[in-house]
Amino acid sequence: MIKHAVYVAFPSQSDNIRKAVSKLKGIPLEDRSAIGPGWEIHHRLLGGLKLRLHLLTNINAVTPHLRQNPVDLLIYDERGDDAMPAETALEQIRKDVASFAELWGPDFLFPMSRAVAVLDDAKADAVKKTQAARAFQLGRVHVQDVCVAPRNTAVVLRWLHGLLTAADVKTPRVGVAMSGGGMEGFLYQLGVTYALERCISGRTIRDADVYSGVSSGSIASCLLAGNVPTIEVIKAMHGKSDVIEPFTSSTVFDLAGTGIISRLLRESFTWSGIDPTRWINQTLKAIPTGFFKGEALRKYIRHCIEVSGTEDKFSSIKPELYVGSTDMDTFEHVVFGREPWDNVPISEAIYASCALPLVFEPAQLNGRWFIDGQITKTCNLELVVERDCKLIFIIDPVKPLGTLVPGSVDKKGGYYALIQTIKALVYTRFHSVLSHLTERYPDTDFIVFQPDEEVAQMMAGSPMRYRIRTQVIHMAYKQTIRQLRERHKVYSAKLQKYKMKLASLEEIKDIERGDGAIFNSLE
Repeated sequence: MIKHAVYVAFPSQSDNIRKAVSKLKGIPLEDRSAIGPGWEIHHRLLGGLKLRLHLLTNINAVTPHLRQNPVDLLIYDERGDDAMPAETALEQIRKDVASFAELWGPDFLFPMSRAVAVLDDAKADAVKKTQAARAFQLGRVHVQDVCVAPRNTAVVLRWLHGLLTAADVKTPRVGVAMSGGGMEGFLYQLGVTYALERCISGRTIRDADVYSGVSSGSIASCLLAGNVPTIEVIKAMHGKSDVIEPFTSSTVFDLAGTGIISRLLRESFTWSGIDPTRWINQTLKAIPTGFFKGEALRKYIRHCIEVSGTEDKFSSIKPELYVGSTDMDTFEHVVFGREPWDNVPISEAIYASCALPLVFEPAQLNGRWFIDGQITKTCNLELVVERDCKLIFIIDPVKPLGTLVPGSVDKKGGYYALIQTIKALVYTRFHSVLSHLTERYPDTDFIVFQPDEEVAQMMAGSPMRYRIRTQVIHMAYKQTIRQLRERHKVYSAKLQKYKMKLASLEEIKDIERGDGAIFNSLE
């Protein structure tokens, strides 16, 4: 098994590190993209591990290294006359990582609980603190462990071996978590999923152990869990699938005419007098909670499930499938697929998860009323982590379109501003949850896909447009291929631990060059 570490030491200590690696007969790594020198180390004290170690002598080089290279452990060595105290250095690294995560997106998040420190006794005397107090202070910023003034290299190797193998599991589980985003969010997820299917072999995204979906993400996760071919779903969006019925606007937008008229008549008969206050209140009550009934969507989901050869129930799906929804009255987040909600038909659960107020009528199941699951949870990521998944693919289409031009949102009107505000709230909540889980579960690998600026620009308006814009699929596909290429070393190392193989850079470039033909044939 290969493990990746970065050793951060100031110049006065770097010569000692190089000499130690030389004695260990470290094999130099030929990597022109790396910022500092690297070696592969094999040693009996590391057990069966192969340790790929990179040395950095500039603390400002840490974040660029983390962006381009896999890192299972970050080691900071404060020994040396010119070195910062560990507390100062690791706090700076933490702030840098947080700042660049805002710029580069949540996929860049690096848990400080994967960081350790080599402490110097002399530094403790200099700052007049005991090593115990310093270790406690470092623990407050989630630093995993410390090693105080190790006597020799053997001590360090034993320490590293323990740290790198502590979280290893024999049967690592893989999960997929998908959030909502309306119709266009679903199209985005199709594009990302198809790109992942084309670029990952061996164990693929279709071989995950757990699938979780909220809102429109529940449809995409169900299709994956039910092994419905993504390319056939994409063809169905273009009306060209021989397996799945065409997916059209009427599949989603089937007007709830009877319900709307019944509500108007019911409330109109209670209007009395000319009291403006009573009239306004009754008028507001006459507004439907949903303009579309969603029966066509339920029927289409049942059709897709049956095409895959399974039944419309959670017990018929081999992997674990969970669908999140919101109780309309208590605003409790309810998860279909686990007790006591595992006996609900999948198609009904998915509609309940997608029932956005004012767009769709609430779902009525077992005497309770349900609306869109994204109101209370972004993508049920905590559930996937609790199900002991160590690699989690996150596909989250909800991202506001940021701009540096003052007043640009105001010019587009209140409806556009409302949509961007909702997206910002959902995005902020997701980022907060992911940051917390990344730090709390440092042995879990997250791979996140969100719209880049180009895709976010296309999806900036209403996510529930009546017209199905299939170009969103193509753009999401292209963005995902590009992201896999740009972070190839990081993703390749992560996937390898779970028996997944990412295509080589050359293969990805070939796929990238040929993607136009695939989508042009569908037009």
